[in-house]
Amino acid sequence: MDQIDLALRGGAIALLLLLAGLMWRAPIAREGRMSILAVAVTESAFLLVHGPTGPDLPAALAAQLSMLASAMPLAVTWLLLTIFLDPPLARWPWLAAAGVVSGALLVTEWTGASPVVCGVLSMILFAGLFGLALWSAREDLVECRCEARPGFAAAIAGYGLFATGAQVVGGVDPATPWFALVQSGGTLTLALTFAVWILRPDATRWPGITDAAEALRPARAAAPAGEDTALIARIEAAMEGGIWREEGLTIGALAARLAVPEHRLRRAINRGLGHRNFSSFINCARIEAAQTALSDPAQMGRTVLEIAYETGFASLGPFNRAFRAETGQSPTEYRRAALDGPAQADPSNAAPIRANMH
Repeated sequence: MDQIDLALRGGAIALLLLLAGLMWRAPIAREGRMSILAVAVTESAFLLVHGPTGPDLPAALAAQLSMLASAMPLAVTWLLLTIFLDPPLARWPWLAAAGVVSGALLVTEWTGASPVVCGVLSMILFAGLFGLALWSAREDLVECRCEARPGFAAAIAGYGLFATGAQVVGGVDPATPWFALVQSGGTLTLALTFAVWILRPDATRWPGITDAAEALRPARAAAPAGEDTALIARIEAAMEGGIWREEGLTIGALAARLAVPEHRLRRAINRGLGHRNFSSFINCARIEAAQTALSDPAQMGRTVLEIAYETGFASLGPFNRAFRAETGQSPTEYRRAALDGPAQADPSNAAPIRANMH
C-alpha cells in the first residue's frame, strides 16, 4: 500500500507541475497563471511532507516545504475565485478568510498544537467556497463554466471537507495508510480532471485572457443564425430602451421580460455580445450613462449618489466599485477631470469599457 501511495503522490506532483508549466505559457491573464502555479507548488509541498512514505529530506528543507504546504487553502481559494468569480465582485473577504486558515495551519506546524482549530476553520472555508461557486452562478454567462460549477465545486469542497473532517471529527491520523492513499489518489484525480477541463481549446473557459489572446478572437462572436440573431436584436432593443436602469435587474427577470428560456439568454449575451458576466453586461450600460451625466456641465449640481440611483445602483458603494472597475477612476475623480478640462472627461476619451473582458 505504501508503494501505491508513493506512486500516486509522485504522479500527482508531476501532473501538477506539468500543468503549471503549460498554463504559464498559455495566453491567459497573469492572475490565472499565478494562481495555478500557487496551487501546484503548495499541493506538491503538502504531498511531499505529509505522506507516510516519501523522500528523506533535510530538516531545513522539510520545514520550508511545511510552510509552503500551509498556504494551500489560500492558493486553492485564489484559484477558485480567479476562475469562477469575475471582477468587480469582491474577492478580498474570501482571500482574508483563507489567509486566516493558512495562518492557523502554519501555527499548528510550528507549535505542534492540536489540529482541531485549523481543521474546523478549513471545513468552514471549504463549505463556504462550495456555496460561493453555486451562488455566483446566477450571474455567469459562460456556458462551460456554468456546467462545470456544481461538479467542480462539489469535488473540491467534498475532498477538503472529507480530509479535514476525518482528522477533526474522526480523529484519523494523516499517516494512516488508507487515509494517505485517499489523499494521494484524490489529489491525482482532481488534478487530472482539472487538467482535462482547463486545457480544452476553448478561450471562454480560461480564468482571464491576455490582450494578445483577446486580439485573436473577434470583439463579438459571429452572429448566430435564425432565432438567436433575433434574440440578440431584442436584447439590444431592451438595453436601448433603458431596461438596465431597473434596480436589482437579474438575468431571470430579463429572460421573463423577453419571454425566452434563461439558458438561451445567457448564451446570446455571452456568444453574441461578448460578455462573461451578467452584472458586468448591465453595468457597462449604467457606467456609460453615468459618465455622460458626470461630464455634463448642466448636471454638475447633482450629487454622485443621485446619478448612481438614476443609473440603477441601489447604493453608492457598488456604484463606486463598478465605476472604478470600468474606467480606472472613481466617479468623483472623473467629475473633477471634467471640471478641470472637458476634453479629459469626454466619454469618447474615457477609458474604454472592457466589455469583452467580462
